[in-house]
Amino acid sequence: MSVFRPFLSRVKHLIQCSMTVSENNNIRTFRGVKYDILDPKFEGLSKQKIKRLLKDEQWNEHKDEKRALFRQKEKARKQERKRQIREGLLEASPTKKKLAATSELTNINLVIDCSFNHLMTEREIVSFVKQLGISYGKNKTAPKSTKLSLVSLDDGFKDVLNEKWPSWKNWGEKHVSTTEQSYLDKFEKNDLIYLSADSDNVIQELEEGKAYIIGGIVDKNRHKNLCQDKATKQGIKTAKLPIEDYLNMSTRKVLTVNQVCEILLKWLEVRDWEKAFLSALPGRKLKDVEPVC
Repeated sequence: MSVFRPFLSRVKHLIQCSMTVSENNNIRTFRGVKYDILDPKFEGLSKQKIKRLLKDEQWNEHKDEKRALFRQKEKARKQERKRQIREGLLEASPTKKKLAATSELTNINLVIDCSFNHLMTEREIVSFVKQLGISYGKNKTAPKSTKLSLVSLDDGFKDVLNEKWPSWKNWGEKHVSTTEQSYLDKFEKNDLIYLSADSDNVIQELEEGKAYIIGGIVDKNRHKNLCQDKATKQGIKTAKLPIEDYLNMSTRKVLTVNQVCEILLKWLEVRDWEKAFLSALPGRKLKDVEPVC
């Protein structure tokens, strides 16, 4: 029996090593955090959806910390700006109240379609709420503002707005209208133009009396042709912004709701698409941009 002990010990060792390797093969790392792909919550999910789930979990875990850090940096930035203004190094900007009072309301309707919330994650909905807030603020203080409308605003999304952006209830009717109705109930179909990067039609200028619809969705380009297909089924005209006519962009041309809003507002002010794009697009999108000759 003693002859076989070394052999049995070796077999036992190999089995233990095999089990360890097998367990290690199930372990993955995402952004420095290890996870087990055999975890029941990942069952039936693709690699992409697993990463999205982990990303949302990490964001939820650290969101309070990140928000606190952002508020701290923002407070420091504002204090530094106030100091520079006091010392005469910077000229004080007009207040938002003054800008709103001098804003000229045009006969252009800007409509944000809020009917896509069921297609977004919680984090994406929060991002969309922020984009709505930015869009409202930019339109309110723009030299030439639009008739802004939020449509298909159901009770579920109102609850999200109440939690994430409670000041939306103070938005004045002078600057924005909100309704549970669809844009088809609020406007004449012939006056509607759904903005879509997938459209074959290119906008040359904004027309008086028309209503330009922006799809209210943050989806990281998951839902291809979403707005284009919806408008086509409803018999609504579509069009895209003339980015390719003015800028060569290496990044994707899908823009956020507030970026589209800012581009349109800037065009109304200066009547120049290139200036509107350069003014409204964020630095990361302009990094490798070259003007079209």
